Amino acid sequence: MNKRGMSLNSIKRKRVLVDRKFQFVIVGGFILSVFIAILIFSALSAGFYWFSGTSGENLFKEYITIHRQVVEKREVVVDGEIEIQEVAATRIIPGVKRWEMIVPALLVNNLIILIVISVIGLFLTHRIAGPLYRIRKDLDRVLSGESGVQIITRKKDTMADLVSQLNKLIAERDSLKKGEN
Repeated sequence: MNKRGMSLNSIKRKRVLVDRKFQFVIVGGFILSVFIAILIFSALSAGFYWFSGTSGENLFKEYITIHRQVVEKREVVVDGEIEIQEVAATRIIPGVKRWEMIVPALLVNNLIILIVISVIGLFLTHRIAGPLYRIRKDLDRVLSGESGVQIITRKKDTMADLVSQLNKLIAERDSLKKGEN
């Protein structure tokens, strides 16, 4: 049991305690770095098509023809009777420009990457920003002169080693303070 009357193993916060500024900086950095990477990738792709166009191949005017395999039903006369048979055939889908196929896929891909990285960044920073907020608040209590303060984090929080070291430091400070009195 700690000073607050809670078991150290069963601590769950009912309120979200997070250093929002720190979390914003970290998540913003993640998103900015991914956005820059996407811009660089897009610029390199555009550069490739531009270079291909200046070297004589104009990929922007290139069409891709798609042959789609279908099953057609045909009427066939067999022994004087009309039968319907299924025959494999191909149909040509009207030509599509290459860039019309590539650009939408790249944009959707880039958007999905940005969303996934943002969610992962938010989750990971939440595991860091929460303990930092708790450490800062408890250290403020120690600096204001309160004794017997113990920094408590949840099991899944990061920085358990740092919290352990800080708790030892606080305990040593408290014992030195008691020895002086």
